[in-house]
Amino acid sequence: MKKITTLLLLVAFTVSLSAQEIGLQLYSLRNQFKKDLPSTLQQIQDWGITKIEGGGTYGLEMDAYKQMLEDYNLHMVSIGAGFDDLENNPEKVIAEAKAFGAKYVMCAWVPHKGNEWALKETKHATKVFNTAGKLLKENGITLAYHPHGYEFRPYKKGTLFDYMAQNATDFTFELDVFWAHHGGADPLALLKKYPTKFTLMHLKDMEHGVKGNNTGSEEDDTNVVLGTGQVDIAGTVAEAKALGIEYLFIEDESTDVVNQIPKSLTYLNELKEPQLGIQLYSLRNDLPKDVPGTFAKIKEWGIHNLEDGNDGTYDYSMDEYKAMLAENDLKMVSVSGSFDDYRDAPETILARAKAYGAKYAVCFWIPHNGNEFTLADTENAIAVFNKAGKMFAKEGVTLAYHPHGYEFRPYKDELLIDHLIKNSTYFDFEMDVYWFAHPGQDPVAWLKKYPKEFKLMHLKDCKKGTQGNQNGSADVETNVVLGTGQIDIKAIVAEAKKMDIDFLFIEDESSKVKEQAPKSVEFVKGLK
Repeated sequence: MKKITTLLLLVAFTVSLSAQEIGLQLYSLRNQFKKDLPSTLQQIQDWGITKIEGGGTYGLEMDAYKQMLEDYNLHMVSIGAGFDDLENNPEKVIAEAKAFGAKYVMCAWVPHKGNEWALKETKHATKVFNTAGKLLKENGITLAYHPHGYEFRPYKKGTLFDYMAQNATDFTFELDVFWAHHGGADPLALLKKYPTKFTLMHLKDMEHGVKGNNTGSEEDDTNVVLGTGQVDIAGTVAEAKALGIEYLFIEDESTDVVNQIPKSLTYLNELKEPQLGIQLYSLRNDLPKDVPGTFAKIKEWGIHNLEDGNDGTYDYSMDEYKAMLAENDLKMVSVSGSFDDYRDAPETILARAKAYGAKYAVCFWIPHNGNEFTLADTENAIAVFNKAGKMFAKEGVTLAYHPHGYEFRPYKDELLIDHLIKNSTYFDFEMDVYWFAHPGQDPVAWLKKYPKEFKLMHLKDCKKGTQGNQNGSADVETNVVLGTGQIDIKAIVAEAKKMDIDFLFIEDESSKVKEQAPKSVEFVKGLK
């Protein structure tokens, strides 16, 4: 995908090269601190966390508390501040931040009467934050407001949060993905809509089945291990990385926090590499017969991420289908649609992606006359994908085109696929390694040539001795267990792990898929 605002995105890219760290909001361990401060700090250190967000000293003198933090190699990079202090005594806030050496101050709540929150309260809060934020900025400190959900009430054509964001001249925001989602907003869409407004993030997942509201309140034990709830943690973390957000603080308010945080850390560590999934087209013969049983089988294989094959929900309602996915810890992270639908009814594909909470929408085929694929076909596809992709991007969904082999025909001094990629203003690509290798191309070389263009990948191996072509067609029985064919899957996966590829989908179109897929999963998981 080409960059629209070169200067802005160049800055974002430069910033994203700096270290991004996972920290902890100390409120998570409020009950543990009451019982034993030193052992709780030791616990944080044992988890490998060094950056914290907090405030206060738990009854100790400042110097004594700071020494204790130093003893456990913990650095207070952000502190909380009350709204009243920011309004009436910002000097006190500045002094505390400087005492800790914190570069951020966050405010997580604006007092208001009952459930009354409207434009009057929003304007007052915005004014206070701008005034205090300017003073903090003069002292080298960034003020970040942490919305809690009530800010996402309707206002004009948007929300009251839009008013705050658009009028935030001297303060920024800390995005708590739980409270944004709970209040009816899409955290990923917020990051994309306001790429320069968020400087911090709280990572917190929400139990499936919880219905949100805009009151800013919810039961603590609806906080679950990251990646197991209904919030798109993977998508928001990836976007935060792209935007260069410096600190992502885990906040877990549940009573099971001590057991959940290590699991959340494991999940976040796994996000550093592409996640494994499966393309459901692989199971096109099984799903129509037994959807629940097929989903159970996928779970048994240790797969959690899915890409649909544009085959609908097999006579189930969307709610019933999604419930079966949830029961098997499966998530539809990518949907697909036909070229005609991307051209004539892209809103239907977008609606399906949003219904699933999918980050991607893919097109697998560009129609063309027989075996003729021309520049005109390529130009037509570019126009269709850019138009649909622009619409999707506004809603936080990325369109990706999946080449099938016929795009590798000569054009000028390169190939038609080069022309596609260089003109992909509003879309990216999904690499199917089989369909790159089948027409004689080297998938690794293409990943190196265009390291920012491929966001998804199909892992599919080809039987040794198979002769390829540029037609985009082949005998499905040439699909073999990954690592046993003529494609260098190991080298491709190694290269993919260096890039911004989000998901690696196993695709096996053969009649032996149920026998071969678990072996392919084992092979990929065994790669170092």
